[in-house]
Amino acid sequence: MKKQNKTMLPPGYAKADEASTALLNAARTIFIAEGVKGLSVRRVAESAGCTTMTLYSRFKDKEGILAALFDEGFDVLSSAQNAVDPALKNEDRLVAFCQAYRATAHAYPHHYALMMGQFSGDHAPSAFSQAKAIATLDRLTDAVAKISSMKSKKRAACVEISNRLFAFCHGWVSLERAGIFGQPSKRDAAFNAAVLSLIAGKAQA
Repeated sequence: MKKQNKTMLPPGYAKADEASTALLNAARTIFIAEGVKGLSVRRVAESAGCTTMTLYSRFKDKEGILAALFDEGFDVLSSAQNAVDPALKNEDRLVAFCQAYRATAHAYPHHYALMMGQFSGDHAPSAFSQAKAIATLDRLTDAVAKISSMKSKKRAACVEISNRLFAFCHGWVSLERAGIFGQPSKRDAAFNAAVLSLIAGKAQA
């Protein structure tokens, strides 16, 4: 994840400035290393060289920090989706979208856990944050709709397939992270083949 020059905060939070950027950078460093359990208002403020009052004025509380990290995770996923080559064949492009999800989950495991609701007791996403999450699923649905076998289908059918692909990706990543799968060299090919089979099976239904 590249160092951010500007902090993007949900509506209602203080305007981004050097202090809010420093606080988010400090929170990110702790979060990447230790996850939610490592975060506290005092620790983040001290790490950023700020007072707790400065943090409260920018993020309100720990929930505000988690909101920013939640949004950041989906921003990373969105960037990975946008980086997929538009010149790829439609099926290959859809596979690349799923690989982008998988790569994001592995590269930022604590962000991923927060994004997927693992810390729902610590953070409840706002409507603003939920919209960011849904936008990434909408892009997946758009990719499904471009497949030749789906062009005559209604949007609802494309949404159903994208939901199934999302569930598949989440399940696959969870098994990988648990160390269930062996032979890492064959995982990419197996993942790609599974995505294509899911697309083919549903398109023929």
